[in-house]
Amino acid sequence: MSTLYAQVCEKILDQIQNGALKVGDRLPPEADYAAELGISRSTLRLAFSELEAAGVLKRKKRAGTEIISDTPKPRFNMATSGIGELLSLGRDTEFTIFETRTCRTEDIEQLEGLFSETGHWLHVSGARSLASETRPFSVNQVFVPARFAAIEPLLTANKTSVYQAIEDTFSVAVGRVSQTVRAIACPAAEAKIMGLAENAPVLQIEAQLFVQDGSLMEVSVATFDPARFQVRTDVEIE
Repeated sequence: MSTLYAQVCEKILDQIQNGALKVGDRLPPEADYAAELGISRSTLRLAFSELEAAGVLKRKKRAGTEIISDTPKPRFNMATSGIGELLSLGRDTEFTIFETRTCRTEDIEQLEGLFSETGHWLHVSGARSLASETRPFSVNQVFVPARFAAIEPLLTANKTSVYQAIEDTFSVAVGRVSQTVRAIACPAAEAKIMGLAENAPVLQIEAQLFVQDGSLMEVSVATFDPARFQVRTDVEIE
């Protein structure tokens, strides 16, 4: 079941698309609109924030909330309530591989202290895009320890996600994901690929994927266009 604020988003979008609300209209003040919808102001604000991030609404202090588009911008939403949802990024987007090569542990900052049997890793460079777009919304660097490096021919042939290639080839499954999200200034190379300005603010996610037996499957460093990607956490206490 979707959250209440998500249902409010859907209701507002439905009203825009059926003509009850139009681009250029201003929505009622928060207190009045929340009462009209029978929800709290905090729920309405969450819905407004979601629609603003999607490019549908624009909020201005003391000027109200204006409808600026009838179509949400394409954006990948990664929920984080379980491993299946975390891995949806690999299942539900298109991964294009630019290059595969071999690197050493000491060459890559994110590999410091990690183990690969030979001291070498398969380095996979690529980018992700939504099926409806040609411009990538992320640039990805993936590092695979030597024990799984035999996946390289499968990657270049099928352009599949790295972890999926490992699962299919070695009959293992992801059992744990550890990731860190931070804001950085976009490097020039990544900016060019995603169509952004150099040093524009972007999200960087460093992730480690582990097999169910606890062994490391892959390390990834991904840079995301924040206008077309978000991480959402929805946790409920049972």
